[in-house]
Amino acid sequence: MSVDRFLCCVALCLLMGGFPTRAQDAAQQKKPDTFFAGIVTECTPERISVSRSVSGKQEKRTFRITTSTKVEGKLQTKVRVTVQYTNDEDGNTATRIVVRNTPPKK
Repeated sequence: MSVDRFLCCVALCLLMGGFPTRAQDAAQQKKPDTFFAGIVTECTPERISVSRSVSGKQEKRTFRITTSTKVEGKLQTKVRVTVQYTNDEDGNTATRIVVRNTPPKK
């Protein structure tokens, strides 16, 4: 094998292996879903607000509900939920909402 042929093979290998494909780029850029659990404070067909207390600090987040959001259980205020969501340019979008218990009876 000549030196020119060897260098061409090395250059070709570097070119093919050095640049990730578009599928690899998309997989690396997609952020994983995250979770937030707490008590529902506000609930409308378009959005849900969930509040929780962590280390004595109150934390509240609002999530957008879309037609693709899966809701498990009866969604209403004062119920404990776990929200699986994605964060994109539109804000937090709920992908799945699981109702953990029913509201206390008065």
